[in-house]
Amino acid sequence: MTGRPRQSVGTHGSISFRPKADGYMARTRVRDRDGRTREVTATGKTKGSAERALKAKLEVRRPSTPAGLQGSMTMTAAADYWFDYRASTGRAGQRTPIKPQTLATYKNAMRLAVLPALGGLRLDEVSVPLLDEVLRDLEAAGTSTMQARSILNQIFGLAVRHGVMSVNPMSMIEKPARENGEIEILTIEQVHVLRHVVRPDVTRKGNSKKPNGDLRDVVDGLLGTGCRIGELLSLHWDDIDLESATPTAHIAATLVEPRKEFGGQLTRQESTKSRGQRTLILPDELVDVLNRRRDTSRYDRANDPVFASSKGTYLWPNNIRTRLRAALEPCDSLVGTTPHTLRRSVATLIAHTDGFEAAREQLGHAATGTTARYYVAPRVVAPDVRKTLSKFFVTN
Repeated sequence: MTGRPRQSVGTHGSISFRPKADGYMARTRVRDRDGRTREVTATGKTKGSAERALKAKLEVRRPSTPAGLQGSMTMTAAADYWFDYRASTGRAGQRTPIKPQTLATYKNAMRLAVLPALGGLRLDEVSVPLLDEVLRDLEAAGTSTMQARSILNQIFGLAVRHGVMSVNPMSMIEKPARENGEIEILTIEQVHVLRHVVRPDVTRKGNSKKPNGDLRDVVDGLLGTGCRIGELLSLHWDDIDLESATPTAHIAATLVEPRKEFGGQLTRQESTKSRGQRTLILPDELVDVLNRRRDTSRYDRANDPVFASSKGTYLWPNNIRTRLRAALEPCDSLVGTTPHTLRRSVATLIAHTDGFEAAREQLGHAATGTTARYYVAPRVVAPDVRKTLSKFFVTN
């Protein structure tokens, strides 16, 4: 025999009344937040006043509903709520501030991928089959879903915390198959060609004004450090030590280019992309480049940019990328080379010569796996281990 259905948490049964000498007692049974059912009573001179007093007690006992996400919210409203929440509370699981460029990336992913596909749906209408189909369609159209998946996972995770969902549907979505793309680097010979074609006397076209040496010096800086372009261009003269027997550069900042809706000028962020700091030992050739640059620059005070423009301001990373593309356009073997190509080339050379751990420390990665997977190209020829293998053939 089927019994009565169990009360939901926070609900109560019917209210009954019992006469008392000075009025009435109203009583009912309520299922509290801990799942246990308890009797609650209240008294009054009339049945109505006793009932009102009882309902006031029940309201106090009712489990609070978190303000925020609700099942009736559209995905557009839920995404906006999540974005504001993430911007105010910081990175998930770390409570560290989110950088403006990261917020801009979130906004773009929401605008381009998440909201066009799901924006009109309510949270309580979202299902695993629906998400699976939407993400597969985006990928079939050639759209990367990496950021969209991350955002959806965080929105639904917040919905679980707010009691709107019992489980995060993204936890049941298969990750897309990823092919390991080729890591593009330059060979030593290609680097020599690159350093030649970015010289001011080579990049000059026709009777145009001779370019300054900024591009040449920046390329040498990238090759001599393996830095990200923003890290290199953020360096001040007091970040480098060219006088010691072991010349160094202290990498602790980066340049952040403006993103729509998040600031309109180039700024120096007092932390790197990985939020770590590192001190790099500079090769002699780069020391010569930096000494020459300091000796010929009007901007050589401690807090002046090492790679200062003619007005003493920071060089824009995007302008350097544009100038590099233009300089390499006549050279087919170097077309497509970017500052990050040089960073990968540095990583590969160091890893093959001094080991993966040395490459990781030079690039400032938190884990060697990142360096190995995304920055170090495989060897064309395996290392010479003949002496090691010959030990199998030595007989006493």
